[in-house]
Amino acid sequence: MTAFHVVGGTYTDDVYWVGSELDFDVSLTASGHERTPGGPGACLALALRRLGADVELTTALGDQEDSTRALSLLESEGVRVGPLRGTGPLDHTVTLVTPSLESVTVTRREQPPLEAVHDPAAAPRPDTVLVVCSPSRLSTLAARARGRRLVLVPHLTQCRELAAMPSGRRADLLGAVDLLVANRREFDLLAPLPEISLVGAVAVTSGAGGSVLRTGDRRLRQPALSRGGTPRNPNGAGEAFTAALLVARASGADWEPSLRAAAIHAGRHVCRRASLSFPRSSPRELVASGLTPTETEPAYG
Repeated sequence: MTAFHVVGGTYTDDVYWVGSELDFDVSLTASGHERTPGGPGACLALALRRLGADVELTTALGDQEDSTRALSLLESEGVRVGPLRGTGPLDHTVTLVTPSLESVTVTRREQPPLEAVHDPAAAPRPDTVLVVCSPSRLSTLAARARGRRLVLVPHLTQCRELAAMPSGRRADLLGAVDLLVANRREFDLLAPLPEISLVGAVAVTSGAGGSVLRTGDRRLRQPALSRGGTPRNPNGAGEAFTAALLVARASGADWEPSLRAAAIHAGRHVCRRASLSFPRSSPRELVASGLTPTETEPAYG
């Protein structure tokens, strides 16, 4: 079985469902509120685990109750957590979700960024995939990750770090990446970089606009899909999509059914109100969901 070593942040997430679209000089009223552990690393690790994957998470935790709560949740789900202990609270995000499922997130950093590989001397299992997401530093990742299967899920800060790197160092890093997953805004920062062509496969998500995957000269387009009812919460959709894509590929599926399975899985997730309600499924069920074309199903959004 393929194992995944996720390196990324654990946050406290406050999500508010607001009654109108976002605009300047508008006073917003929330119709609902949720406070829960979250963050790019924790959410991706949890989403992978609920798909039956073997998951280890390296993340920064503090010394307060929010860290204890997050650690308890992850360990209860079977995620092996290698916490880098600091002081103070977790990083904190506030997300506003509008009736059209547009969202905006503000993050307050409390914990220091992670080094992408916390123990470069440790010998990884040959079947372990290293998955690096926000807010990990990328400056030394190429050297530290050499010889490992690498997936990069960069957020805006990391995309800006990549864009500012010297070309040679950026080529070393992107040449080591098997798969890069980014949303449209993030990828817009990376698309002009000539070294992006060195990445084995690139998946770009656009919410209700679906996704596009490039591998070599091949381009696959996949609409967003909904099988779970009325879409309610886009928070965590990217992690649900990425987890499903990784597990489907690790199970031996080709890119096309893997991309379709990822769209279906993300669509199921956004139809649930809770941000951490990542669907549970076996790898076999996940792959089977993507084997039958589903382009006639409605997109969420």
